Amino acid sequence: MNYYRNLIFRILIPFIISYEIIQEIALYLTINATHLTLKFFNPNTFLIGDFLSFNETYIKLIPACAAASAYFLLLFLTVFTKDIKLKTGLKIFFLGSLIIFITNLLRIILLVIVLDKFSYNLFNTLHLFFWSIIASALVAIIWIFLTKLYRIRSIPVYSDLKYLIKKTNLYK
Repeated sequence: MNYYRNLIFRILIPFIISYEIIQEIALYLTINATHLTLKFFNPNTFLIGDFLSFNETYIKLIPACAAASAYFLLLFLTVFTKDIKLKTGLKIFFLGSLIIFITNLLRIILLVIVLDKFSYNLFNTLHLFFWSIIASALVAIIWIFLTKLYRIRSIPVYSDLKYLIKKTNLYK
């Protein structure tokens, strides 16, 4: 019975910690960390709402810039993996989130510098490359790294389904 209670709790977590909550937190942290990091390169960097002014280049950081979907996917993978204890799950989520955050911050800084020093075309090409190719692979790579680090053997969703089907006695 403990397994079923744990499963229901795990299923409810993504509804309690919604995408919108993650997006608000991630956007706030991303905007402010980007501002502080760019200020290191140029003290005349300003933050006006969600716009950054860097060397007369203006950048609007929209919610997609914060990579909330990456954090939410990481949360989803963590809570829907059977046999992860709460403490380990929290470690996995926060370490993975930190890696996503730092990687995303470096991506934004690189894009701002490319836009400022080179051209919009190069910025746009790099932005699309990061968005369409790197972003998709990043969470998968982080997840694989974290499951190896914490020796997780379960597969998200699949391990629970396999266990539940086995319990229905369909295979007897």
